[in-house]
Amino acid sequence: MTSARLGLVELLDRDGGVAHRVPITQWPVTIGRAIDCDVLLDDPHAAAHHATLRATEAGIELVAGDSANGLRLQGRSLAGGATTRIGGGAEWQIGRTRLRLRLAGETLAAELPLSSPSPVSGRWLAAGLTLLLVWVLCDHWLESDPGDPVSGYLSVLLSVPLALGIWCFLWALGSKLFTRHFDFLAHLRWALGLLLAGLVLDAVLPLLAFALSWEWLPRAGELLALALGCVLLYGHLALIVPGRRRLLMVGFTTLLVVGAGLKLALHHQRTDRWFTPLYLSSLGPPATRLAPTVTPQQFVDEARKLRDPLEKRAREAEAPGWLPWDEE
Repeated sequence: MTSARLGLVELLDRDGGVAHRVPITQWPVTIGRAIDCDVLLDDPHAAAHHATLRATEAGIELVAGDSANGLRLQGRSLAGGATTRIGGGAEWQIGRTRLRLRLAGETLAAELPLSSPSPVSGRWLAAGLTLLLVWVLCDHWLESDPGDPVSGYLSVLLSVPLALGIWCFLWALGSKLFTRHFDFLAHLRWALGLLLAGLVLDAVLPLLAFALSWEWLPRAGELLALALGCVLLYGHLALIVPGRRRLLMVGFTTLLVVGAGLKLALHHQRTDRWFTPLYLSSLGPPATRLAPTVTPQQFVDEARKLRDPLEKRAREAEAPGWLPWDEE
């Protein structure tokens, strides 16, 4: 006759999935590398008898055994001999091994609906791909000269979807490796959405800067492109390792801040300016102008203020051995 199952000790893999389950039929439950332990760990950073689970009137207690590394529970460390109370679903770490306690009768989270591509999602994806192709074809038409061969349009029409497909296919292979799901469409939706957002911002920012006289707006384009790149990589990696979203968020936020700072500092060192564009490279239709008009005299007065610093830079440039990043 089999004993009633009181619970489970689950050993988790790096992605939070269950790699192995050990039924609990009686208390206490010993955990460690010794062969007489109830939960046998193959971890060189675990002691022979590293921890014990025991049932008391107050509930289930986790006792750290005699070990050099102790254990970690909910972000805090427990040294050898320490005792704490835990409940069903609690996770802790011994060495490099993550474990979770499941108890009979514990309240489970609600069932999650099975995600499957919906017709609406498929239509949005098709619309996004169509918009991307129309966009790149129009851009090629604006940059081409009259009489250019039609084969140029064919190469653009094929190269963009092919490059996007290869990019998402490689990321989907990563999903297959880590999560055992070939999430090509999920990676495609993420990459296509960020790509279209980047194209729209690249077109809208100059028009908005012209309409509102926000000269600084196009200068932030390089930083915005860096931010979109970080968001793109974050989204792909979050699909591959969904259990590490918070760590990825912190990592890419740090990368963005450090990368933006280095980019501005290096550009200022080379050119004595923080940003590349000095003025708007394109002007929108006059009807989109929302900022108040500037009188010719006001324009001349503001332009006159540029004379002294420009003459100073001209004199410095004539000096022998002068470089733009030399100190004054």
